[in-house]
Amino acid sequence: MSQWKPPTQAEVERYFERLNNWGRWGKDDQRGTLNLITAEKQAAAVTLARRGRVVSLARDLTLHPALDYHMLCPVRRGNSRAAVDYVGMVYHGYTVTHMDALCHVEYRGTLYNGRSFEESIRFGGADWGALDAWFDGVVTRGVLLDVASARAEGYVKVGQPVTPPDLDDAAVRAGVSIEPGDFVVVRSGRKAYEEVEAAASPSVSTPGFPQITTRPGLHIACLEWLREHDVAGIAWDLMDERPVGYAGFDFGVHLGIPLLGLCLIDNIDPERLVTACAEEKRYEFLFVAMPLRLAGSTGSPCQPVAIF
Repeated sequence: MSQWKPPTQAEVERYFERLNNWGRWGKDDQRGTLNLITAEKQAAAVTLARRGRVVSLARDLTLHPALDYHMLCPVRRGNSRAAVDYVGMVYHGYTVTHMDALCHVEYRGTLYNGRSFEESIRFGGADWGALDAWFDGVVTRGVLLDVASARAEGYVKVGQPVTPPDLDDAAVRAGVSIEPGDFVVVRSGRKAYEEVEAAASPSVSTPGFPQITTRPGLHIACLEWLREHDVAGIAWDLMDERPVGYAGFDFGVHLGIPLLGLCLIDNIDPERLVTACAEEKRYEFLFVAMPLRLAGSTGSPCQPVAIF
């Protein structure tokens, strides 16, 4: 098999013409790739929940570093007492497990289906591509692609990103084929990476939203793979490779949001799923993810689960 070659700058520039899903489900569509999850697809996926074993893919929300503000205090109601919480967070970034809405990322001034970013994003809520279109959540077949297990270090390193052949190889090792409407869970080995190397990755701190300047993850060419396989979405632990490596591109696979209408679930913890798949001896499962019904929002914290 010939060695994989990354796309050229010109080839990446052509992703807009080659890959985008604008108009595929109508010019007013705001569901994007979740349109690929048909009623038939959901019905077939439900049959994968044979034993009732539920595995969470979410990271714990703790005061540091996920929550910007968490206040817990007792309150009195007559002769009784209760405890209540007040929580504040910026869930986009690298800590909170969350779903990105289609208004979250623009490409050259436009959102999915060609709507203007500036005209759509307003204080108080987005007029286009808000999370509202996905309030019913995701119910479909999920597959685990464990890229990290094939790396000598047990995780993806800076300068050695996840490539389309890596995703294909992970599917072969798992004994699964990728089908339209699937949600792919990609493990790049974030836990091991952060234990060993993350401290050496430079970042620029912004309250609640650190800007990581160097970080391993998926190569931007994985956009081609995602479009070719018509996946409904991706849940991942390390996310995009940074820097992207191409002039003029600040986002990598996150460009799947405006180009494909792709559903992304960022910052998952796939380690429990790795154990469960090994014990269940299968790498396909019912995948369910429900966001909060935050009207007009750019996304939401969520808890994706795999059910066997």
